[in-house]
Amino acid sequence: MRTLLIWLYRALGAGLAIAIMEALARFGHQPLARVPFVTSIVLTLAAPDIEAAQPYAVIAGHLLSSAAGVIALWSLGAGEAASAVAVGLAALLMLACRALHPPAGIDAFLIAWLGLPLGWVGNPVLIGALTLAAFARLWAAGEHRFARRPKMRS
Repeated sequence: MRTLLIWLYRALGAGLAIAIMEALARFGHQPLARVPFVTSIVLTLAAPDIEAAQPYAVIAGHLLSSAAGVIALWSLGAGEAASAVAVGLAALLMLACRALHPPAGIDAFLIAWLGLPLGWVGNPVLIGALTLAAFARLWAAGEHRFARRPKMRS
């Protein structure tokens, strides 16, 4: 029963985080299809204890992946070849920096494929990654409070 409650709590957090992401995308005038956090939200809220869901991996992974996308875009121009190079470079950078966050690979792909402007790295990527990392930490802290086993009286 306790495990089911934790799963429900984590699922609720993921749904709430998606709703916040959608609201922020509307507020920031970003097309929802270009906001790269759906899989990051699922990972960080559903499996908060794994290394790829930690704040460093989330934030650095998204920034490194974005850098890879920008490098590929500037080197090759927008398109399929650039997006393939960008994702490979993103994986290399995340591994080298010990910041593997697989969902962040979408940043490299979108930047290089669509030719997104450098400003996109700031908004929505940096702002979104920071917001997600903070929300996930706060949500996990709430889980720890409610999931504690009651102390047995002796």
